[in-house]
Parts: sequence; C-alpha cells; structure tokens
Amino acid sequence: MGKENIKVDVSLIIRKSCHACKEVLSVLATYMNRQSHINFTIIDLDEENSFKWQHSTITPSVWINDKMWYAGKVNIERFDEKIKKLINL
Repeated sequence: MGKENIKVDVSLIIRKSCHACKEVLSVLATYMNRQSHINFTIIDLDEENSFKWQHSTITPSVWINDKMWYAGKVNIERFDEKIKKLINL
C-alpha cells in the first residue's frame, strides 16, 4: 500500500462547556485542513453517550486509531511529528 493511501483516524473528544476543548479544537481544525490522509472526527460527550462507555470521558482528549495520545492541551509540532512517523513520511 502506498503512503498516499494510508489513513489515520483522529478523534477529538470535547464538551461544549469546556474552554480548553475550544482551544484544542481550534488548533487541530487548522492543522486538519492541510491533511488529506487524516479522518478527523469531533465527538461531543454532551451529545454522544455511546462513546463514554467505550473510551474515556476526559476532555479534551485526542485519540489516534483508538488510542489516546493527548489529554488536555496539544503540542501541534509534536503531534505533527508523531503523525508523520505513524505514516512513515
């Protein structure tokens, strides 16, 4: 499989009342706009109850391919390095 076909699933877990969630969403949304190999999903725990029972209720948290990478703030430079390493760029 070529590198252009590799997809990464990124899920951001938020709550609407969480100010830190809004900050992380802003940073990640800007980053995701430049990434074609990432499937970006936002899960609001105030609306999505099934996620609570399958994963964590920590907000904000970033999950990559069903593994938690971040809880709280995201260092976007480090995030980018880890994504590139994951897809071998």
